[in-house]
Parts: sequence; C-alpha cells; structure tokens
Amino acid sequence: MLQKTPRHVLARRERSRRSRARRRKGVRVWPIELPDEAAGNMITALVHLGRLTEAETSDLRRVVEELARQLVWWGEHWRELRRR
Repeated sequence: MLQKTPRHVLARRERSRRSRARRRKGVRVWPIELPDEAAGNMITALVHLGRLTEAETSDLRRVVEELARQLVWWGEHWRELRRR
C-alpha cells in the first residue's frame, strides 16, 4: 500500500526548495533582532519620506519589504554618503 508523505516532510521540502531558489538569485534571508524603539524610528522615517503610508505600517510584510529595499539602497550608496 502506498503511504502519503507526512505534511511536515512536505513543508520542509518546500522550504528547502524556496531557499535554494533564493540562493540561485543571490538572495538570503537574514533574521535580525531590532529594539522596538529602533524599528519604530525606522518606520517613522519611511513614512516621513513617503516610502510607507500610515495604513501600511500595520502590514508587517509591507514594512519588512520597505526596510529591505532601504537596506539594499544603503548598501549600494554608503560610500557616496560617507563623502558628504
């Protein structure tokens, strides 16, 4: 009799597949811990700069997406900013 693969095994395989796909694209997931005050200040700055709306601040995925975009930008331009 053919047995079904357990859900947790399928889920693990799917996570591994997504991880390999990200690595092929040159992307990594970086779990970081931020103090609440620092995160709040960064979110406030993104709203002030027009990168997020007040409504979007309650959407964690949207906030993470914009923080990642900001970090990528900073990583590409930090040398120019240092010269100012």
